[in-house]
Amino acid sequence: MASIVMGRYVGIMVRAVLAVGVAALTCAGASAGAPTGGPTTQDVTITGAGGVQLACKFVLPAGTAPDGGWPGLILFPGFPGTPTDGTAFANFGFASVSCSERGLGLSGGSFDLAGAKDAQDAQAIFGWLGARPEVSDTQIGAYGVDLGGAEVWDAAVSGLPFKAIVAGDTWSNLGQALKPTGVLNASLFQVLSGGGPAPWNTTPGIAARSYRGHLRSLAIPALIVHLREEYYFDLGQATAAYQLLSGPKRLYIGAPPLDQLIAWFEQYLAGGPRAGTGVVLQHEQPDATTTHYLQLPPTRLVSVNLPGGALTRNVWLTGGPLETFGGGSVTIRYTSASWGQVVARVSTPGGKLVTEGAATVKHGAGVLTIPLMNEVMLLPRGKKLVVTLSSHDATFGGTTTGKIAVGRVTLQLSVLARAVSH
Repeated sequence: MASIVMGRYVGIMVRAVLAVGVAALTCAGASAGAPTGGPTTQDVTITGAGGVQLACKFVLPAGTAPDGGWPGLILFPGFPGTPTDGTAFANFGFASVSCSERGLGLSGGSFDLAGAKDAQDAQAIFGWLGARPEVSDTQIGAYGVDLGGAEVWDAAVSGLPFKAIVAGDTWSNLGQALKPTGVLNASLFQVLSGGGPAPWNTTPGIAARSYRGHLRSLAIPALIVHLREEYYFDLGQATAAYQLLSGPKRLYIGAPPLDQLIAWFEQYLAGGPRAGTGVVLQHEQPDATTTHYLQLPPTRLVSVNLPGGALTRNVWLTGGPLETFGGGSVTIRYTSASWGQVVARVSTPGGKLVTEGAATVKHGAGVLTIPLMNEVMLLPRGKKLVVTLSSHDATFGGTTTGKIAVGRVTLQLSVLARAVSH
């Protein structure tokens, strides 16, 4: 359990690096044509929906604005809501504004979890940025990670005329994110609700924050970035969004270097060179290579049958190396069940999580198929895996009471047709 929880914290830290790493780039990393001097940052207050005061940071590049103004960016922050520092974007000639979401940081109002009020706030922020004399009123894009990524989708499907967007490590369908395999992801729910009341947690509230149904008609050039391993929002949230989008699109799987984000915005906001489309898969570290696909990479299924009896089993997959992509399932034959759910966890012998899932037990005996979350991980040739069945874990909650007798188990993993990491 401790390793699962630690995996969650690692994921949070990586997302934080993606968000604030943008600000860590110094002027030395800017293009050769970057102006001398430094960007300027100003604390501003923008009035959002219902008069709510939003605490924001406005950043301008050094030098004189070009004719028509600097291209602009709205940077939507992730948890815990501190405005994203736009300094690195300013080094490349982009003005930006970033506001704490209502109810977070120093902003007023009640937390809305990328809902309708947040979309109205985004409209106010867009209008404020476009009205600045130093900023273009048409060449405006948006960027956000985790909660900020959901804010990007929320604002875009509400009709804001962004010229380009980047959404990272977030959900496109909140209902599916909360129940990725049919059982509540309790750790995600706790993060989104902050451990307190969750007024958005209603059927209409979740539906309003599930943007996927609007993506077919979204033609804004969109770059989606998603970590290889992300146990709050699995890769299926990103691949489903990518397949639906109708405009220019790219999916970057991994932790993208800043130049990938800059190139996307330069093409669509500043008339820069083509940034490319398709799918980019970053190899597992320390391999620094990437593999490019015109569309989602081809996959195949590998499966192994395990004898019944124990709730923890060792698994050796034939062939390899293998690289998971697309999820999979664990199917169990069981009797004498009084558990409310079964959690299946696939890990390395050292406890590193590969993937997991859960399914509700509705009968005292039968066959239960447990879907697994879509995570990307290299499995070297001959590497042993461990399949553990339980009634609870750090992700899916549950209870330790009750019993179950498990017979034959089938593990099925979706893997890349050809592993690319080394």
